[in-house]
This record gives sequence, C-alpha cells and structure tokens, in this order.
Amino acid sequence: MIAMLPLGAVEQHGDHLPVITDTAIVTEFARRAEVLLPDHVVLLPTFWTGSSHHHLSFPGTLSISSETFVRVVMDILECLVSSGFQRIFLLNGHGGNQTPFAEALYRISLIHRAPRIAAQSYWKLAANELAEQNFMATSALSHACEYETSLMLALGAAVKMPLAHGESPQRISQFYDPLDRGSSRVVVSETFDQLSLNGALGSPEKATADKGERLFNLITETIISFLKDFKQWPLRQS
Repeated sequence: MIAMLPLGAVEQHGDHLPVITDTAIVTEFARRAEVLLPDHVVLLPTFWTGSSHHHLSFPGTLSISSETFVRVVMDILECLVSSGFQRIFLLNGHGGNQTPFAEALYRISLIHRAPRIAAQSYWKLAANELAEQNFMATSALSHACEYETSLMLALGAAVKMPLAHGESPQRISQFYDPLDRGSSRVVVSETFDQLSLNGALGSPEKATADKGERLFNLITETIISFLKDFKQWPLRQS
C-alpha cells in the first residue's frame, strides 16, 4: 500500500477566494485518487499548515517556518516508516511548500534508505498534460488564478467572482519569469506583495466550474497513473 499525505496551506488568495483554497484543492485530488485506487492507497488527513511566510503581508495567512515544516514532515514520515509503509507519496498543493518538502525528503533519505518516498506538487506532476490541454484561457497555474478559481468553483466553494481580478507581472529577463510562463533559469525569492497588490495573479475572471471539473479529471488521471507506476517500483536495500 501507498501512504499518501496531502500538503496544503492557509493563506490569502486575492479578494475572491477563501484562505483554505490550497488545502481544499489538494485534499480533493487526494480523495479522488483514493476512491479510484482503494486497494493501492491509504489516505492521511491533509497537513493543512504550509510554509507561507511570503504571504504574511496579506491578512488571513497562517504560516509555519520552513524549518518547522521540514521537521514536522520528517516526523510524519518517521511515523509512517515505523508503521511499516514502504511507499509514501506527498501530494503538494502549495508552491511555498516545494523547497521545504524537498529538504524533508532529502534528510529522511539519509536516515531511512529502503523506503520509496516521493513528493510533488499536483501541477508539476501533471505539467505535460496541462501543457497539452486547450480549454484554459491562460497558459499556466499561478496563485488565485484562472486554474485555482476554476477548481474552487467546481468544488462549490464560496467564490466571489465579481472581485476576481489578478495581476500578471511582466517578464523582466530572459533568465527569469515571475509567473513561470517559461522556464526560469535562475531562482529568485520574492514576497507575494512584490508580485501583486491584491494577492492574486493571472486571470481569475476567466474561471468557470466546468473548467475546474475538467482540470480535476485531467490532473487526477495523472496522479492515478503515477501511483500505479509508483506501486511497481522495486524496493531498495537498506
């Protein structure tokens, strides 16, 4: 069996989305995967507190430090390994968790060599499939954008569409794109208020519930495909 832990966040998502957006979306992806693979997956409760210090200038954000996030995720992984799980997958729903969950996996791999432990953000896991779709008006998922707004509409969440407005920072260099519309070749750290005055990016006004359901189906298919593949990975020697 694969133990699957969703990673979320509580943070401001513009003027139109609830602060629980990342947690709600990743929880639904994980729930759908468990329903479709009941003999493959043991679903853990979502770890809802993310590393979101770069959003703290916007009220409503709850965040733990990167170091705390790493330590907590490592403690959870220790419990799962001690319980006998040989395959563990962390499904992430918040961009700020990306670096600390990678650090947690790196550290745990130095302690436990045998278990197969993988992690990825749902939009990165399904990057190829998202690049090939033709039903979204904008090219990439960002924050409180057309994609996240559509997913929340599909969930029936309280979305305030009259307030749906985002910003699109311009690419300032061939090496760096703040919206990652192309592949940035350098890492740049910015707080979110440096990217958006209202805490939203992209074009959330173009979101619909139908688009959200199509995104759920598309990305869930990729998650399922990965989990089936992951279950076949050979276990390593300790």
